[in-house]
Amino acid sequence: MMESLLSAVPILSFTELNGSSLAQLLRFASKNEAKLSVCAVIDNAPIPYKDCLLKELSEYATVHVFDQVQPNPQTVDIMSMYADPRFLGCDVIVGIGGGSTLDSAKALAMLATNGGELDEYLGNQSKRKITERSRTLVLIPTTAGTGSEVTKVGVYTDATGRKYTLGSPLMMAHAAVLVSCLLDSVPPSLCAATGLDALDHALESIWNKNSTALTKIVARNAAIEILETLPKLYEAIRTNNPKKRSLTQAMLKASTKAGIAFNLTGTAAGHAISFILSEEWHVPHGLACAFTLLEVFDWAVQDATNKMELALIGNHFHPTFSQEQAVMALRSDIAALMQDLAIPTRFSDINVTLSDITVFDRCLDDPKLHNQRPPLQKEDLYRMLEAKR
Repeated sequence: MMESLLSAVPILSFTELNGSSLAQLLRFASKNEAKLSVCAVIDNAPIPYKDCLLKELSEYATVHVFDQVQPNPQTVDIMSMYADPRFLGCDVIVGIGGGSTLDSAKALAMLATNGGELDEYLGNQSKRKITERSRTLVLIPTTAGTGSEVTKVGVYTDATGRKYTLGSPLMMAHAAVLVSCLLDSVPPSLCAATGLDALDHALESIWNKNSTALTKIVARNAAIEILETLPKLYEAIRTNNPKKRSLTQAMLKASTKAGIAFNLTGTAAGHAISFILSEEWHVPHGLACAFTLLEVFDWAVQDATNKMELALIGNHFHPTFSQEQAVMALRSDIAALMQDLAIPTRFSDINVTLSDITVFDRCLDDPKLHNQRPPLQKEDLYRMLEAKR
């Protein structure tokens, strides 16, 4: 994966991984030759291979399991794990799970060396800043979508229900480990939601004011691979096709590439809007990001540079089309994919009656919204959302 040269996180890829190999990997990451004390942060997703891996790891290390993780991870849960006496002596933090699990592991590794309360680090006017490198952190995703294993950010929900992005290069993992067999039990609906999240990461990295020539290449490659792989993987999971494992591995790598891209640029309007959908109506993150994907696409193509980049993606699938035709064909392809994956696109689809559109004013000071190119103003945001009633 050439794109890994743009990542500060070493990326390892396996079809399968046993406890002995994981223990050696953790020793290398921590540069510690003694028997390790490992904090394993997991979620409650029923993954037999994960349980087997941790049981095998316990033969080579002292393993403490921390599982107070829920979607849109709560700061109170993270602080409860941090206060657990077992956490104090951990040499390595391993996150094995979806994006919420990996983000929780990031926060714990950061707090282990920086101290304080997680809430103190959140918001535009935070009380504390991250000044120290996180404790040794290894992240192993069990979904193909968030890219959290290679990013410097985590997303956390405080006691008031507000979601915040916390980011620092000091929070990045010491290694990302892609193990495709850990995704064997992912259901079609989760495949769809996380896959669209990965596509949104790639596209938001393209129509982003912070994009560069290099990040555009990575994002474009990721978007193409996701669009090629996601529908095949969804169908393979639905029909239990033997090709599911190889498609999962391809999707994991594509998701990680999207993570490498948006780690350098940040996300944009779609993610800013998604935070409100999750805060107010508890829409799962992947679905919340996909909810306005087509509308933000339409907004983004007003910019000539964005249009050129999106046409390059469109021409991969429609090589004879003009720029204008390629862009519109790409939009149609994405719309058809969302329909096939049963992704909600209107407020009625998520059982929401939007009585007061000003609830979305909360995202107007979100730096992610201000990454959008061309800029999205309040009145533009309102028009976009009003059309989805």
